[in-house]
Parts: sequence; structure tokens; C-alpha cells
Amino acid sequence: KSNAEVYGTVKGFGKLDGIRIAGSLGDQHAALLGQGCIETGSSKNTYGTGCFMLLNTGEKAVPSASGLLTTIGFKLGQNAPTNYALEGSVACAGRTVQ
Repeated sequence: KSNAEVYGTVKGFGKLDGIRIAGSLGDQHAALLGQGCIETGSSKNTYGTGCFMLLNTGEKAVPSASGLLTTIGFKLGQNAPTNYALEGSVACAGRTVQ
């Protein structure tokens, strides 16, 4: 399934029962979209406990020669193409400053 489809409905939570669950994105992948990186070649950095960089590589899964992770960036609909990304991370960034 894509990141923008109905996955099912809420069950077992009283008044929330029947509400559709219609999206699924992980933290960094959601930030890729949230920061507007929908074009090939666009990238984002986020800083929190760690530091994470994602670079949108478009419809091509690009293997890294530098230790980055090739990952799925997003797929915005059942018939939409899958967009891939290269991801790099630093485990301790903001946490180190604290």
C-alpha cells in the first residue's frame, strides 16, 4: 500500500470506532514531505536527539557509495510512483549539547 490510502478503521476505542486510518509515514519520511522535498534532488536535515538527512532520489533507488541507506521516501496514492531517498544519520546531535 501507499502512504496515502485507507488501511482500515479504528476498533475497540468507543467513540473513535469506525474512524478511518488513512495514512502511514515514519518520522523522517514524514519530515521529508513536511519540509516540501517532493522533487528529485531536494533534501532535508532535522535535528533533535540525533541528526537525520534525507535526499529525494525520485523514482530510482540509488545505491550509496558513501555508507548512506537507500530507503523508500514515500508513495502518495495507489497509482502513484514510489519515490526513494538516501538517508544518513548521526545518533547523538542535540542530545550531546544537553
